[in-house]
Amino acid sequence: MTEENQLMDVTWHLNRTLLAILFVSNFFPFYITVIVFIVECIILASLGAFRRIDSRQNASPYLWVFVAYSILISIIYQNYVGIGISFAFILLIFYFYYYQTTIKPYYFEELLNIALISSFVVFIFAFLEHFNYIPEWDYTFISKAMGRMHRNRVEATFFNPNYYAMMLEFFIMIGFYKFFKTSKWRKRLAYTFITLCNLTALFFTGSRTALLVVVAAVFVFLYVDGFKQTAIYSFLGACVLLTILYFLNLLPRMDDILYAFEDRFVIWDVAVKGLKDNIWFGQGPLTFMNIWQDYGEKYTQHAHNIVLDTLLSYGIIGSGLLTVAFYPFAKILNKMRQFPQLRRRLALICSFIAVVLVHGLTDLPIFWIQTAFLFLFIILSAKNMLHEAELGIYRPQDTKKRS
Repeated sequence: MTEENQLMDVTWHLNRTLLAILFVSNFFPFYITVIVFIVECIILASLGAFRRIDSRQNASPYLWVFVAYSILISIIYQNYVGIGISFAFILLIFYFYYYQTTIKPYYFEELLNIALISSFVVFIFAFLEHFNYIPEWDYTFISKAMGRMHRNRVEATFFNPNYYAMMLEFFIMIGFYKFFKTSKWRKRLAYTFITLCNLTALFFTGSRTALLVVVAAVFVFLYVDGFKQTAIYSFLGACVLLTILYFLNLLPRMDDILYAFEDRFVIWDVAVKGLKDNIWFGQGPLTFMNIWQDYGEKYTQHAHNIVLDTLLSYGIIGSGLLTVAFYPFAKILNKMRQFPQLRRRLALICSFIAVVLVHGLTDLPIFWIQTAFLFLFIILSAKNMLHEAELGIYRPQDTKKRS
């Protein structure tokens, strides 16, 4: 082995260790994730990792323009929370461009295994919390405002039941992907068991829309994976089953579903009024917190709709910049369609996007560090997957060993 190859091997082992530590920390309470993330960014910056990325990685200029726009508009409207979030975007961009450059497709499969194992450990915690053997995690040492209790709803290590629900939706899709990827029945039984545990935990969260999100995500997965008729029939069958469960009153918190919709309409009405008064520019991240008192009496952090909140926070101009910034990633996904060996991984990535968009119709749990990190860890592996396939070095036997 040459000296250069030895150096590359050492560098990959270091990168893999750092990635694994942050990935695992994401399943602990959020403050641990934040601490690990900051420490790793300091380590990577001291090693010059971010400088190397900057010299060889072509980040979309529109992404940087969007961040500059977000900072500027937040300053103009004295949105101090938005200013902080906008600067955090810079750190996230640097780290995840490092991740996108570093991640090896075979190690992506290892991260999925880590996620499923972690999800089972968290399920045990959620099970004990649901049956009152242990209390909710205490965050009051950070702020007394974080001491809110969620009656008959579990949050495990994810601060809020809705955040845990989105994590579970991701876990379920990973289990689904792994089930289809392997042909070994022992592994299929293991993936089925973990997925059923996560489905059970989904009921524990009390999320009204989570099951619908899973149905939509499974439909997208099957459709992208080439099972179009199966996707359609499964979707119709699942809708019928959910309807039966609804009328049998077996779905969580359906007894006050009308109040929930009324609550959302009040929030959306405030958001629409704020949007009409500032449709072009917005006021930066979490604009809703800045304007709710001007249009109504319902306080919340965001507009509970991913389209409304994006437009409210960044206006047409900022939202346009954000859309254009994502265009290169959309091109990567489109190119992946040309490689049959990437079809299943593409299906998983598309199902994750479906989770965010469908759940985003009534809530914004993606706007949280743990949900966002897991989402980005999965979808930003796409570039190196495509690169490997284009070079013709995709090795199915490697992934079978790790499936």
